[in-house]
Amino acid sequence: MKKWMMIVGVFVILLGAGLAVGCGKEKAEESDVSAIPLTVSEPLDETTVYTADLVVKGQTEADAVVSVEGVTIEVDEDGKFSTVVTLEEGPNLIELEASNFEGDEGSIVLTVIYDKQ
Repeated sequence: MKKWMMIVGVFVILLGAGLAVGCGKEKAEESDVSAIPLTVSEPLDETTVYTADLVVKGQTEADAVVSVEGVTIEVDEDGKFSTVVTLEEGPNLIELEASNFEGDEGSIVLTVIYDKQ
């Protein structure tokens, strides 16, 4: 009897370990896209500005493709980029996206408030 209980116990442990490994594998397959580094140095999120033309600066991978508000912009050999966005009065959402040739992606959405005064 003890021998059967031991066999059943080992079976339950192995089954549990198999399920845990299987669950981890499925979770890894769900997220095939990795994030690439994407930072914005200007402007800070939730900034209030008093001019309509806003300089947006940041950095990512040197081989990345970057778009700001859907417009593709140039990235230099260090991964730095800069562009000017024209704001409307009030709150503005500025969306930045970056991707590389391996299919990795990154994105940031900033809120900038334009106050004409």
